[in-house]
Amino acid sequence: MAYLTVNNVDISKLISSMKVSFETLVSDKSGRNAAGDSFIDVINEKIKLTTTTRHTSQQEMEELLDAIEPYVVTVKFLNPKTNSTKTITAYISTPEPEYYTIQGNKVLYKPMSLNFIEL
Repeated sequence: MAYLTVNNVDISKLISSMKVSFETLVSDKSGRNAAGDSFIDVINEKIKLTTTTRHTSQQEMEELLDAIEPYVVTVKFLNPKTNSTKTITAYISTPEPEYYTIQGNKVLYKPMSLNFIEL
């Protein structure tokens, strides 16, 4: 099942964990009034996906980096609120591939964290 795609590339098989955060954005006018009561002016809700890849081969890393090359991407993911697919436009945290082993032409990468933050 494709539970995470980036620009129509299914990267689900490369993901070992995914956390979905529903971030509520409030106005800078929120705070306390003269009586000491709190008030909040909610202006929007945005989604942040925090993912971690599994160990990946050279070919898998190339495919992943190619899929996330644009800074702004279209992301489809399994939304835990509805158990259905949701599509967002997001920007990506800086990918930082780290080598695990290099043996001749065989390369393996350590798990890598990637965040997708809704615009």
